Amino acid sequence: MQALGARGYGVLIVLFALPNLLPIYIPGLSPIFGVPLLIICAQLAYGLPSPKLPVMLTRRSMRRSDLRLIAAKSLPWLQRVERFVKPRPSWLTSRTGERMMGAYGVVLAAIVCIPLPFTNGPPSLACMIMAIGLMEEDTRTILAGALFGIFGIFIGLSIIGSVGWMLAAGFAWLFGLS
Repeated sequence: MQALGARGYGVLIVLFALPNLLPIYIPGLSPIFGVPLLIICAQLAYGLPSPKLPVMLTRRSMRRSDLRLIAAKSLPWLQRVERFVKPRPSWLTSRTGERMMGAYGVVLAAIVCIPLPFTNGPPSLACMIMAIGLMEEDTRTILAGALFGIFGIFIGLSIIGSVGWMLAAGFAWLFGLS
């Protein structure tokens, strides 16, 4: 992390968003990677010069086989994306723009943390796209991620709201409160 400096934000956001994009659903996986994603985005929003992970996370390690699986699954996609990304600086790639992106990432990461099916993929993808734009200082990529984030927020909140409504209706029926 020390060697990456400010570029560590993009790398960590991609690292913590990527597992939520794997084509398998593992219950409980989203908070495991969503909470660190939220922490990193909050630090970016706060304006820290480089990311700092809590000691609890830096002491933990990932199995090499899991890291290889994530890398193998993601490498072809990242190579395709890399063809379209190139430096296009603007105010979004400035320090203020990065802080705004961090705040938006906090909102997306909060949705990722909720362990419901289909709520973590779109916001994670939006965070990852914006992080790639952040690393390459590409305004178009950052904007594409932000626009996709609107879709991710809509999908996530729709699912969360539907589940909440069903739970409320179920409890009302169960206890005869209607």
